[in-house]
Amino acid sequence: MNNNVSAIRRNITFALLFLVAVLSYIDRQIFTLFQDDIKNELGLDDGQLGLLTGLSFAAFYTLAAFPIARYADRGDRRLVITLAVIVWSAATAICGLAHSFWQMVFARIGLAAGEAGAGPASNSLLVEIFPPERRTIVISSMLAASAIGISGGLWLAGWLSQFFDWRMVFIMVGLPGVFLGLLVWLFAAEPRRGKGDLIIPPKQKGVGEVLRTMWSSPSLRWIGLILTMVPITGFSFIIWGASFFRRVHGMSQAETGFWLGSAMAIGLVAGNIVAGLVADKFGKNNPGFNGWFAGLGLLVAFPLALTFSLTSNVYLAIACFVGMKFMMTLHLGPIIALSFAQVPVSMRAMMSATINMFIGLAGTGVGGTLAGFLSKGFEPAYGELSLQPTLALLSLCLVVGGIAAIMAGRTARPLPLEEQ
Repeated sequence: MNNNVSAIRRNITFALLFLVAVLSYIDRQIFTLFQDDIKNELGLDDGQLGLLTGLSFAAFYTLAAFPIARYADRGDRRLVITLAVIVWSAATAICGLAHSFWQMVFARIGLAAGEAGAGPASNSLLVEIFPPERRTIVISSMLAASAIGISGGLWLAGWLSQFFDWRMVFIMVGLPGVFLGLLVWLFAAEPRRGKGDLIIPPKQKGVGEVLRTMWSSPSLRWIGLILTMVPITGFSFIIWGASFFRRVHGMSQAETGFWLGSAMAIGLVAGNIVAGLVADKFGKNNPGFNGWFAGLGLLVAFPLALTFSLTSNVYLAIACFVGMKFMMTLHLGPIIALSFAQVPVSMRAMMSATINMFIGLAGTGVGGTLAGFLSKGFEPAYGELSLQPTLALLSLCLVVGGIAAIMAGRTARPLPLEEQ
């Protein structure tokens, strides 16, 4: 740790970067609440909406993340974060000015490229300026920003929708980020680095080696299947949840923002807390337990997801959504812990990046896009209710993920503690 950063400066930096993380998820999430308005005004279909919310974002988010992170390891992370926030905030505002599908595509690409840079640089900076005994709580707090941003984005967009149209909401939400980026540049800490800080440790593994390690291990192969299947369901429900409540249950935007945002907040926060407590208590000395625990959570989530998709009772749908998000959230922490227990320390950073790559491409890229095209395909038979069979069908991925998680636990071969 660099001792030349004062406690006050550290705390200011943390506060600014926490706001950056929250804002990134707000800007990402507000599109989902207004996508039906965008669809109608721009003359799009659900397949095109799926490309906008899914593939166009996920592909460029993933492609941009690695080179930006590599530069952040060597350069000025404060500059990386500042430029990232300004780029994605401007792109959010430009979404409000788009008048065609392709204009919206380019705005979404700008959003993805900007958001790809802030996370790795922020985590790298915070780990360096905080002492080891505070790093876990700092990183955990940054992870909590996702729940706050997703829920807060829905709440905020729902409230603003009562007074402004979707174009003005995008502009109003996007522009403040430019000022936040400037605040990061002016007030965040960036410790000076010596020559040694500019060199990547020689033992650091690459993505290719991580993938080869995963393929050579039965347990890690099952984990790869989990990281492919479960995000497809999870992100399709997140991305299309607002449209589902509006089309199937006739909710207004304000109602959708409040109820869906609240359901996500309860499910995500409670699930993360329970998963952490249970995994720490029972999985620490028995990593295989984490696979069983994750698998049971996913299998219980399946009937909840199916009921949510097919019920005509809006209150039952909300209750099922809370339960589904809670049970699904139980799997990720334990599965990450199970994967880390089977690889050496020198591979963990790239294993983490690889896990994020799986989740991003499978979840946002495949899940969001596939749901859009399935909905388009079901529309001739189901009309406005086409998302019901779509989400019901995609919920089957939870069964595959649950079985894979149990098998990952059964076939786990943890390394000796001194090698982990």
